[in-house]
Amino acid sequence: MKVAVLGATGRTGGLVVEQALKRGHRVVAYVRRAGALRASEGLEIVVGELSDSERLQSAISDVDAVICCLGTHRRKPVDLMQTNLPLIVEAMKRTGRTRLILLSAYGVGEMARTASLAARIIYKTVVGSVFRDKERSEVGLPKSGLDWTGVYPVMLTDGPLIEAVEVRSTDGVKKVKGLPKVSRANVAKVLLDAAEDSRTIRQKLLVTSKGSVR
Repeated sequence: MKVAVLGATGRTGGLVVEQALKRGHRVVAYVRRAGALRASEGLEIVVGELSDSERLQSAISDVDAVICCLGTHRRKPVDLMQTNLPLIVEAMKRTGRTRLILLSAYGVGEMARTASLAARIIYKTVVGSVFRDKERSEVGLPKSGLDWTGVYPVMLTDGPLIEAVEVRSTDGVKKVKGLPKVSRANVAKVLLDAAEDSRTIRQKLLVTSKGSVR
C-alpha cells in the first residue's frame, strides 16, 4: 500500500510515517519545510503548502489512502481544519483518490454528550476553539463522495504502544468515564489499521483506554 501523510512532522503524524514504513508501506510525506523529516527507504518527502493545489495533487496522485494528521494546540480562535480540509478533499477529488483517514478528537461535536462532566468542561473551554474548528470542518465529509474514516482519540500522551486500548464505533458509545488517555503510538496504529480495512469506511472510531467506555 502507498499512503500520503499530511501533518507528517507532528508528534502523531511522525509515528504514522514510522509505523507505516515498518509495515512495508510506501509513504509520501507532504511537509512545509525541507529537512523536516529524515530520508528513509520507502519514504518520499514532498515539500509544499496545502494551498498549492497542483503540488498537493501531484503528491497524492497515485496513493491508496490519504492520512490527515493536521492539528494545532492554539487556544485562541483557529480555522486550521476549516481552511485546509476542503483543500484536501478537493485535491483528492481532482486526482480520483477516495480513501481518507482523518485524525480528529473525542469530544468534537455531538460526541461530547457521551463524555464525563469534567471532560465536557475541558472540551468547551481549554480546547473549545480547536474542537469547534474540527466540528465545522467535518460537516461536509458525509456528502464529499470520499471513502472517509474518522479517528477520535481521547487525551493524547507520548507513551508506548500498549494492548489496553479500545477502538469502537462512536455510534455504539453510551458513556466515556473520567478523563481517559491514550498514546499517540496507539492512535497511529489505529489510523493505519483503518487505512488497511475497508470495513471502517464511513465510520467514526473512538480510541480510548480499556475499561473507560460503555
